[in-house]
Amino acid sequence: MKKFDYCPCCGSRDIIFDDVKKYQCRTCSFTFFQNVATAVAAVLEYHGKILLIKRGEEPRKGKLDFPGGFVDPKETAEDGLKREVKEELNINPGELKYLGSFPNIYEYKGVLYNTCDLFFYCPIDAIPAEFDKTEIAELVLVNPKEVPQEEFAFESTKKGLALLHMRNLT
Repeated sequence: MKKFDYCPCCGSRDIIFDDVKKYQCRTCSFTFFQNVATAVAAVLEYHGKILLIKRGEEPRKGKLDFPGGFVDPKETAEDGLKREVKEELNINPGELKYLGSFPNIYEYKGVLYNTCDLFFYCPIDAIPAEFDKTEIAELVLVNPKEVPQEEFAFESTKKGLALLHMRNLT
């Protein structure tokens, strides 16, 4: 995992990490907090089946995931999810029903990001004919009780699917 070797403020090598989220320079007192990032995922249901994606990019390229992504600054989780689904699948999701959240660790280019993954359920009227082939390698429509969970990209995604089962939404 990458870390700060030098203080971004004064350049000192005397920077310490509290092993949770805070970097602090002992020379100039610069403090950097690596807070949790908010990520959102859509559990899209179509006629009793759920729409999964096969990731087209790292991390975990080729593994299953729900459509979604990171919430931008000054954006609600719901607006972020609607934006991500529109960008990835070219559909406008309807009403979102909050399912729950789980912590996750997302590694990108050698940096570990702690995330809080929020899961939302939304029925859809059609399977998208076109999708972002950069981020998505393939669309997978599957019975939610038959999802090969060992193929999921993240542990939080498995837990998100469990929320769907607990609420008997499909």
